Amino acid sequence: MGRLRGGSAYNRSHLSDRTDAGRSSVALTAIILAAGSGTRLGALGTRYSKPMLPIAGQPLIGWLITRLRAAGVERLVVVGHASDEHLRDYLHDAQPDAQLVIQSERCGIADALRLALPLVEEEAGYIACACDSLFDPNDIAQLIARGRTQPNTAVVGVLDMGRAATTSRSAVLLDGDRVKQIVEKPAPGSVASSSVAMPVYWLPSAMRSYIEQVRPLGTERYISTALNDFVAAGGTVLAVHMRCRLEVTTAADVEHAETVLCGKRESKQ
Repeated sequence: MGRLRGGSAYNRSHLSDRTDAGRSSVALTAIILAAGSGTRLGALGTRYSKPMLPIAGQPLIGWLITRLRAAGVERLVVVGHASDEHLRDYLHDAQPDAQLVIQSERCGIADALRLALPLVEEEAGYIACACDSLFDPNDIAQLIARGRTQPNTAVVGVLDMGRAATTSRSAVLLDGDRVKQIVEKPAPGSVASSSVAMPVYWLPSAMRSYIEQVRPLGTERYISTALNDFVAAGGTVLAVHMRCRLEVTTAADVEHAETVLCGKRESKQ
């Protein structure tokens, strides 16, 4: 694995400037959730943060950004952890137009999104994605297009992984392409679904209050809770089926990702 690009010490404010001079208010924005601890990475997790894992010559977040750009994303907002100085330096050197938001405590995706909301408050919708999952740019573009053509509608990527996989993930109950409910880690046999929610979403401005007020489950605030609350209040959440995902959460995943990315071969997980 190659050495990561570094840089001189670089400090940003807790929240970057809300707008950049000359930036279009209709620019397609992606919020990248990159504050994960990487505890399942073993020794690698003690050397690198999850977004800065070196894979085939660049950090994991760099692979994600490339795919988001290919799908049409123009503006980047990155939520990183307060301790991740290497991420700060990487963004400064390689993605100077990205805006960085700091999450001091790891309290889940919904909490990370809540911190970034001031940077997208003037937009009708935006894409949000975790940095540890890579999707085909065409699938990402399809999800974005579905959200942009359906005002006030949320969209979640789903992947058919079999019913057994739902017990450790987020099971999605569907009525056609409409999401009825997302169930976090259901007990075996309790949910008749093989569809798993992927950490990639189109979120409309209509969901803002649901993200801000999401109830914690244990120590985390899940975006699935906000989506369920949105549905319960009469909102629409649609599913877009992703063809594959390259997930990087363990040391074995890193080796697999290098093989896939170097060989330009996708993997369904």
